[in-house]
Amino acid sequence: MLKAVEKEVQENPNSVVALHRLALIYARLERFEDAIATFKRAIEIDPYSFELRVNLGSIYFQTGRIEEGIQENKEALKAHPGSAEAMANIGAAYLHMAKWEEAAEYLSKALEKKPEMVPALTSLSTVLVELGRLDEAIEAAKKAVSLSPRFGVAHNNLAVALYYNGQYKEAAEAVKQAKKYNYPVHPDFDKQLADKLSETYA
Repeated sequence: MLKAVEKEVQENPNSVVALHRLALIYARLERFEDAIATFKRAIEIDPYSFELRVNLGSIYFQTGRIEEGIQENKEALKAHPGSAEAMANIGAAYLHMAKWEEAAEYLSKALEKKPEMVPALTSLSTVLVELGRLDEAIEAAKKAVSLSPRFGVAHNNLAVALYYNGQYKEAAEAVKQAKKYNYPVHPDFDKQLADKLSETYA
């Protein structure tokens, strides 16, 4: 497959479709620099392609080039201003950078477009805890859990929000659910919660 697509690009060097396909193959093979270079060649030909920008952004995120990933997703938004996917990508990247206000802004915008995006809801719950907006964090995590009951991360994030809101029994139940669905709850959090339960309900 790789050789065939490389040959196709050699024969049609201005084919955005062929370049895009080749870049995706390189990405799957973890030849990330080749993938980035190929995406850039395609973008030179079609600078307003939403898909090219988003997929290049994903490669940047995978390789730890977070700022460049954010920039590509912002360029994607110029091509498709209503894209919940690009907004959620930017929000998740800002979360990774601990830029809580920016993360909340983009994740909230994504959820305005697509209210049932479970990963965005789960990320937003984390951000809202960091911002001290605990009622909203609990609401976001509960919605994520209701939409995807087997998603361990959502249960864990609900547990964290409940814990900081002083709802220790409810947090313990959420931890139990997170573990049931194979989420590796942090042992320090487990211990802190156990200590709070013993102090509060002893």
